[in-house]
Amino acid sequence: MTASSSTARGVLGWLKLTLEIAVGLLVLGVVFCVTANVFGRYVLNYSYTWAEEMSRVLFIWLVLLGAGVGSLGNEHVAVTFFRDKAPTALKRAASLLAIAVIYIVCICILLGFRDLISGYTSATPMLGIPQTFLYSAMPVMAILTLIANSVALVALLRGKTP
Repeated sequence: MTASSSTARGVLGWLKLTLEIAVGLLVLGVVFCVTANVFGRYVLNYSYTWAEEMSRVLFIWLVLLGAGVGSLGNEHVAVTFFRDKAPTALKRAASLLAIAVIYIVCICILLGFRDLISGYTSATPMLGIPQTFLYSAMPVMAILTLIANSVALVALLRGKTP
């Protein structure tokens, strides 16, 4: 193991840990907002309008950031039954195809986000959170997935079996 690969793993490990903490805090935020709204509705007979909107924003970030963290940890859902039974050359080809498809999807997300925010000035109705902040969870997830995909590509090109 070289010093640069050790440093890269350390940086990726630090990034993954930091993002896992952020996802945990987002879970706590969603639980707090939903609990406050349920308590307000059924105990106080009053609905907190901010809680519903904030829980939606936090949940969107939670799901998309969690998807990026899952990509960094190579914890995505995959059906490996046929891949495990395939010869090594076919495994490598299937892995390269999967990596190429993921690159294309992430690039489409990033290009779509660029087009989405051009001239977009809307905000959420109650809290006034800019919609661009809400939608920026998509490119963050795409960037994290691109990083994970690049690590997988380098490992595959170095001859590690998929």
